[in-house]
Amino acid sequence: MITVVNVFTVLPEKQEQALKNIQKLYFEVVKHQPGFIAAKLLKSDDGTRVTAIANWETTQQLAAMKNTQGFKDLHNQEFFDAIVSVDPHVYSNGIEVSSN
Repeated sequence: MITVVNVFTVLPEKQEQALKNIQKLYFEVVKHQPGFIAAKLLKSDDGTRVTAIANWETTQQLAAMKNTQGFKDLHNQEFFDAIVSVDPHVYSNGIEVSSN
């Protein structure tokens, strides 16, 4: 399993719109792709970021999703109007810590 952490720096006055656009991408495209496991979308309290944390079975399946027409169609000008920059990273190893 891999984890993708994608930090979108957004215009504070457009954080809600950025979140809605990213959420639409996940609900309409990402969640239907082979290898997708789960995701969590977070918005920062200061209004400057939206972060997507997603789990995938493999990096190949993640790459294949990025080549789908639905993914490309939703990465349009409206999608990027609220976004200043995008900083994605893929992680394949980690340690889980819980309160139990």
